[in-house]
Amino acid sequence: MRTDPTLERPAISAAGRYDALHADRTADVAFYAREAAAAGGPVLEVGCGTGRVSLAIAAAGVQITGLDRDPELLSRAAAKRGAQEESPSDVRPEGGPGRLSLVCADMRAYAFRRPFAAVMMPFRVFQSMLSVPDQLAALAAARVALAPGGRLVLDLFDPRLDVLAEAAEGPAALADTGRSFHDARGRWRERVAARYDLESQIVDLTYVYERQAAAGEVAERSFERLRVRYFTRWEFEHLLARAGYEVEALYGGWEGGPPTPEGEDMIWIATKRGVRRRATRGRA
Repeated sequence: MRTDPTLERPAISAAGRYDALHADRTADVAFYAREAAAAGGPVLEVGCGTGRVSLAIAAAGVQITGLDRDPELLSRAAAKRGAQEESPSDVRPEGGPGRLSLVCADMRAYAFRRPFAAVMMPFRVFQSMLSVPDQLAALAAARVALAPGGRLVLDLFDPRLDVLAEAAEGPAALADTGRSFHDARGRWRERVAARYDLESQIVDLTYVYERQAAAGEVAERSFERLRVRYFTRWEFEHLLARAGYEVEALYGGWEGGPPTPEGEDMIWIATKRGVRRRATRGRA
């Protein structure tokens, strides 16, 4: 893609645009809040970002720790927590943001003094682990953090074979995602181009953010690169087994239905292998 270098600017802060871009993504928040309530707490969210899921869990009355390695994202989560704490008592969530604590750490290496009833990795954050050693390290850290009978809950995107077959023919053209956000300078639309490495199972995503001037032409562009590892269903089940887990449930959607060939998500619930499971409560 050829661009005018005079239009290019450093990448816009991810923390500044994240919530606006994903404001309509609510089904997963409700799912994780239900799982957290069923676990009873305390809960650990790995890759909590700006607190999109963690704050909802805290509002449900569950004690939660949000962990992320990005200080800027955590700063925004803390600001949102503070704003909720300052809201009038008649509109403040029953559980409240005070039930949320935030920790800056890497998902491959952390330790807590107390165990957690559930460790959650929402919004495909585990797919940032590109290599097998990193994947095993992240799963091992979560396993150590889990109480006996606790649950690991995470979601991945379900790679479709037809998309992979098309990817073998070459990188996809830049496409509009249909998402946008506003800042002090105006409205930005999001576009993305994907390049699949079928051998390593890594998707190299280039996000392009374009701000339009009053006449409709592009006034500024900003870029962000994201690389994610995709997993097939049985591959990931074997990875969980290798890391010392056994699968309790696998869903193909946020309402708890089975996986389907046309599905977009794989939602996994696993427990430590050989440890007696806790009773299932309140699951959809």
